[in-house]
Amino acid sequence: MRFRRLVAFHEAGRTVIAWDAGLRLPRISIYPEEHTRGRILAGRDFPDGVDEVDRRDQGVYLRLLASGPIAVVMAGGKLPNDPHVGIEIDTRRIAVFAHRAGLEIGSVFHETAVRLAYLWEPVEALVNTLLMRETVSGALAARIIRATHPGPALE
Repeated sequence: MRFRRLVAFHEAGRTVIAWDAGLRLPRISIYPEEHTRGRILAGRDFPDGVDEVDRRDQGVYLRLLASGPIAVVMAGGKLPNDPHVGIEIDTRRIAVFAHRAGLEIGSVFHETAVRLAYLWEPVEALVNTLLMRETVSGALAARIIRATHPGPALE
């Protein structure tokens, strides 16, 4: 799988999971910038609290991190060893944050994979748009996702 396409799946997977969690996305890009090959801007930091809202937000944040590498694998790609991609950095961050939150890593990956499988059509549509444009506004990404969303949310 071409590297650019791999980055598009990584970012599209994250975007769809962020949208599914109700996060507002200003921009999604597969254009190399600074130290990354792509990014979504979600304006989200890992919540450090232990109340119920923070626990829910910790789960959302971890699914957001996990969705990029999972989308790559689901698309038939292999996780590269290139540290600039950020995938291995993400997996290390997931392990650290999950431990800090007292959450099971396996359940985070499982929940994320189930959501991505359910929302795979919007992921593919967003990948195609990212490959053509390189950068997509959050509003356009939301329109693409809504137009291809498979139906009511899973319970």
